[in-house]
Amino acid sequence: MDKIGVGYASVTEIEKKYVLEALESERLSQGRFVAQFEKRFSEAHAKKYGVMCNSGTSALHLALETLKEIDGWDGNTEVLVPAITFIATSNACLHAGLKVVFVDVEPETYNMNPDEIEKHITKNTRCIIPVHTFGMPCDMGRIMDIAKKYNLRVIEDCAEAHFAKVNGQPVGGFGDISAFSTYVAHTITTGVGGLVCTDDRNCMEILRSLVAHGRACTCERCVASDGITVCPKRMQTEIDRRFSFVRIGYSYRVGEIEGALGLAQLERNEEIMERRHKNAAYLIQELEKLEEFIQLPRHPENIEHTYMMFPIVIKKKEIDRKEFVQYLESCNIETRPMLPLLNQPIYKTIFGNIEKQYPVAEYINHHGFYIGCHHGMTKEQLDYQIEKISAFIRKF
Repeated sequence: MDKIGVGYASVTEIEKKYVLEALESERLSQGRFVAQFEKRFSEAHAKKYGVMCNSGTSALHLALETLKEIDGWDGNTEVLVPAITFIATSNACLHAGLKVVFVDVEPETYNMNPDEIEKHITKNTRCIIPVHTFGMPCDMGRIMDIAKKYNLRVIEDCAEAHFAKVNGQPVGGFGDISAFSTYVAHTITTGVGGLVCTDDRNCMEILRSLVAHGRACTCERCVASDGITVCPKRMQTEIDRRFSFVRIGYSYRVGEIEGALGLAQLERNEEIMERRHKNAAYLIQELEKLEEFIQLPRHPENIEHTYMMFPIVIKKKEIDRKEFVQYLESCNIETRPMLPLLNQPIYKTIFGNIEKQYPVAEYINHHGFYIGCHHGMTKEQLDYQIEKISAFIRKF
C-alpha cells in the first residue's frame, strides 16, 4: 500500500477553470475572486464580513491586533487559550504582545473545558480563544455565557472546523471575530491562506487596514477592483488613500489565484464534507470493537463534526504510543501527535515545566495521535488502516 497521508488537497476541473480565469484576467493581486470568496465564506459561517489573508496564524494575529486597538489592550492583557491546540493559537497572542493563560481541555472532545475557564479569569483577562479542535465544535453556549458574565471578547479559532455546526449554527458565528485557515489539507484549501470574519464594520475596516501595511484605504470596493475602475474614495484625501498609512500593519495579503481556488472549493464543500463524514463513520463503526483499548472521536447529535483528522487516544497504559505509531508508520500510514503544546521545547523555555498543571492535556500529549479520514481516502485505504490498527491492538 502506498503511503496514506493525514491530509488531502483535491483539485478538480472547477479549480482549474477559475485559476485559468484569474490568470487570463492579468490581475494576480487581490480582486473579484478574493472578494467573492470572502463574501461567500463569511456568509456560510454566519458573519457579515470576511477578510482574506495569507494564513490562519495571520488571521488570529489580525483578530487580536484589531481588538487590542479597539479595546486598548496592553502588555498585561491576558488571553485564555486551550492547553491542546496547534501552536499558532498561542503564538498569535505572543506576537500581539499579550499574555497567554492556558485552560485544560475536556477528555472526550479535546476542546477547552468550560468548567476550567473561570478559575483562570483575573482582572487582566480580556479574551477567550476557543479552538474547535480536529473539527469538533466547542461548547459555545457555555463559553459565550462565561464571556458575557465577565465582559470578555471571544475569538473563535475555526482553523480545523469549516462548516461545523452547533444546534444548526455554524462555528465562527458565535464570537466577536472568527479565524480560519485554508492551508493545504484543510477542509477548504487555497494552498496557503486564511480568513478573518466578523459582523462589526469597524473591526472589518481595521482588519483590511492591518492586512495591507496599515493603509487608510479599507473600502470593500477596492478589494473587488478590476484594476481599471477607480474608486472615488481613494482620492478624498491629500494623496491616494492606498498610499496613506494610519497604523503599523503587516503584509498579510493573498492574490487572485488563492481566491479562485477558494471559490471553487466552496462550490464543492457539500461533496467534500459528505465524504469526510462517511469515512469517519466507517472508521468508528469498524474500530468500535477496540474501544476498550482506544478512545475514538464521538459527538452529540446536536453537533456537526467536520473530522479534519481522526484522533485516537490510547486508554491502556501498557500500550506504548511510540511503538504504536512507529508500527503504523512502518505500514505507510501517516500519523501525527495530537497537537502537544505545553511540552514543546520553546514553551518549556517561555512558560517553564507547567504540563502537569493540566492533567487532561498531559495525558493526551503522551497517549494521543491522529490518522487521516479525508475526502480523498478510498475504502481500500480505510480498510487497510482498520486492519493494521486492529492487528497491533490484538497483541494486548
